[in-house]
Amino acid sequence: MRNITLSNTQRALWMVLITSLAVPFFAGIIDLGLMLLSPATDFLLPSRGGEGLGKAGIDAFVWSAFPATVSALGLTPFVLQNGTYGWLEAAVAGVLGFMAAAIIFPLDASAGVPFLAFVAGLLFIGMRALLMTIGILKH
Repeated sequence: MRNITLSNTQRALWMVLITSLAVPFFAGIIDLGLMLLSPATDFLLPSRGGEGLGKAGIDAFVWSAFPATVSALGLTPFVLQNGTYGWLEAAVAGVLGFMAAAIIFPLDASAGVPFLAFVAGLLFIGMRALLMTIGILKH
């Protein structure tokens, strides 16, 4: 296999593009998982009014695209300077991006916002690991 070298600018571009698409996808899957655990997790999610799982997954994907992109853009200076970012920066970016989106686009389930913000932080830590595994971010 060839050893391909990416500049930090290329790393930042790919990081934002991949994160903006992959994090909403994983958020939709997590949302579906929480819906399947209903009624135990009903307090965590906004009321859906009996909509189907597919529509709920698409709604979660669309809603989470904004915080994923904002968080990725917030991590861009770290990638431009160092070629990577730490797990703590990833978690903070995920939580802050989620909270910004929750303020701009309020959720009906206010009791679940802290848990969902925690999950957003975990998603960004996982996204960092994925980007390091595929060679976008430096180890």
